[in-house]
Amino acid sequence: MATAGYPLWVSSDSNAFHPETLNYGEYLRMSQRGIPAPFFQSEASRDTATIRASPITIVQTLMEVDQWLHIFCSMVTNAQILEVLSPGEEESYKERKQVMSAELVLTTPYVPAREAQFVRYSHQQLDGSWIVVDVSVDELRQFHRPSTRSVCRKRPSGCLIRDMQNGSSLVTWVENVDVREKEDEMHAILKPFVESSFAFGASRWISTLQRQAERFIYSTGINISPGDAPISPEGRRSLTMTASKMVVSFCTDICNSTYHHWTSSNKTRQKTMEVKTNKRRGDPGKPPGLHRTAGCTVELISSHNRVFDYLRDIQNRPQWERMSSGSLVQELANITMGPDPRNCISVLAMSNHKEILILQECCTDATGSYVIFAPITPNDFQSMLYGVDQDLPLMPFGFSILPNVSGSILDGTLLTMVFQITVKNVSSKQAVEVVTQIVKEALQKIIEAVN
Repeated sequence: MATAGYPLWVSSDSNAFHPETLNYGEYLRMSQRGIPAPFFQSEASRDTATIRASPITIVQTLMEVDQWLHIFCSMVTNAQILEVLSPGEEESYKERKQVMSAELVLTTPYVPAREAQFVRYSHQQLDGSWIVVDVSVDELRQFHRPSTRSVCRKRPSGCLIRDMQNGSSLVTWVENVDVREKEDEMHAILKPFVESSFAFGASRWISTLQRQAERFIYSTGINISPGDAPISPEGRRSLTMTASKMVVSFCTDICNSTYHHWTSSNKTRQKTMEVKTNKRRGDPGKPPGLHRTAGCTVELISSHNRVFDYLRDIQNRPQWERMSSGSLVQELANITMGPDPRNCISVLAMSNHKEILILQECCTDATGSYVIFAPITPNDFQSMLYGVDQDLPLMPFGFSILPNVSGSILDGTLLTMVFQITVKNVSSKQAVEVVTQIVKEALQKIIEAVN
């Protein structure tokens, strides 16, 4: 414990993006591993929130790697369990220890993934509360491989989960890491955001968990908003599952991970709008063929809520999107995915494209927002309404909208757009030019509208 008068964690009443930060002076006094290794920088933050899920559900989400990847798809990719050191008690997560690896990501091509390797341990205390803790240890050298990317070493990090006896849990989340960034791959406009400790901090982890728990409750139909479309429980389940698949695919596509190598487009090497592209083939869940993806992050002076509200408004869509330009956009269905009605799944129709509908999911919390789309056919939509389970090939595109935090100051928005096409009847070079131009044009129109 910290000594009297010298708290280990310091509250910040004036900054909602950093509710609690570590008192490094006190931490160095207490810890034998206080000083980071050469070339590493320390980041530490803590936050607390009520999560509408039982403690054991949250523990399961953290210990089962597929669930962890799904719930935190905007923050984690390429995660796996390397070894189970202790399986814990039978049919329980008590005392389970496992070696894991993962890439921690930001939803932009401009920031390289952070590679992390750690032991994750789940423990139930005598008062019934749970602790799930991560720590990187030098003894894991048998799993070590030389890294060409940013490296994240976890000091004891994780969460304390208390049962509130009403189906919810009170979760305190701690992120305490040492990081060696691969700065030559990080764009200048993202550097202050990353160095603020907010990008990978406790608030983003716990806000994501909170929003995803709400989404699950609303997806089951336990909570239905008055304005929701009259869809059967089976149709609601099918629609939310397809939208969830779309969101996971989008988050995988937008990040800069080992399997998504981005290069700068020769046509757009501008400081204000540098478009990056990548080439992919054979991605699961995508249409067959070669895909070209373009992504770009820009700074906006408007707040992230204003940008989010502009992009989710279907009446604004013809202003920035080529396909719906000159078209009347109509909402065919809408289902709410949380207490904030802006968290929702919609199906949109365009008057000049009868053969195509747009599946859209909007999600937002205090730490960021997303507006994600994928084209579907009217037949696909009808099958969803009947509750038919189908593995649709989806080509998602859309936006990541992050509050531009520089140090302790809120300063506008970091808006990232990603768009992708299947290469057909054109050269790969022509496809790059097309997809790059689409992103540039859309972002320029959005900048003019919201700034």
